[in-house]
Amino acid sequence: MSYNQDNKIFPRFPEDPGAPARTKTNSMEIHHHGHVHERVKWKEYVFQFLMLFLAVFFGFLAEYQLEHKIEKDREHQFVQSFYEDLSADETDIRAIVQQLNNQVRKADSLQVQLMDAAPRKPANHIYRHLREIIRSSQTNLYPNDRTMVQLRNAGGMRLIQNKNVSDSMVGYYRTIDIIQFLSDDALATKRALREKCMPLMNAADFFIIIDSSSRIINPDKILYLRSTDTELVNECLILVNRIANINRTLAMRMQQLVEKAQRIRSFIKQEYRLE
Repeated sequence: MSYNQDNKIFPRFPEDPGAPARTKTNSMEIHHHGHVHERVKWKEYVFQFLMLFLAVFFGFLAEYQLEHKIEKDREHQFVQSFYEDLSADETDIRAIVQQLNNQVRKADSLQVQLMDAAPRKPANHIYRHLREIIRSSQTNLYPNDRTMVQLRNAGGMRLIQNKNVSDSMVGYYRTIDIIQFLSDDALATKRALREKCMPLMNAADFFIIIDSSSRIINPDKILYLRSTDTELVNECLILVNRIANINRTLAMRMQQLVEKAQRIRSFIKQEYRLE
């Protein structure tokens, strides 16, 4: 018997012989459930790690693809810009080639006139041709190099993935460097001729062959040379001949440059499907 606080009597039942066994079994079941829980948590950790790894991996792939697309778009823009530069160069170079060929013809004519120069012989053509030949700006080549400047600022030719195109771009501007070297030589020779030929001409006559818009004209009056000194004329002849030869070479080089630009444009148009 047992009593509670109200002095009520509750019967005391004998212990169930199977009670310890049930208690032990229950305890074992609880312990077994703990192992299952730990194993489930371990699998969850592995699963979470895999999900995190895959998220990072696919994020990296997406970023790489985006960066690759951006670079391809930039490459296409640079190639398109270079294509337009070539088109502009072709137009400019054709005009320069025409000027060079004109100067060659005038230099050839001037050589004949100088060899036949005399004090009282009209020299209008000598004045005009000398003035035309010593002008320097008409035959200078100023290539459209905006694309190359942008490429240098953007990190160089690495953005042009097509090796044939990048090699063509480098080769094109290397040819221009050679032309620039010849142009510098022509300018130096023109400066030398400008200084050497001045004693041959009268200042007043030299002035009137240029109009108010800076065009070379043939005035109405007859012009004569101030001097026909044979040594001076000979030195001028050598310089005029040199200018004619340099201009022939420049015209040939520039014509080759136009042809190269056409080939490069055709190749780029095909490779990048430009309109």
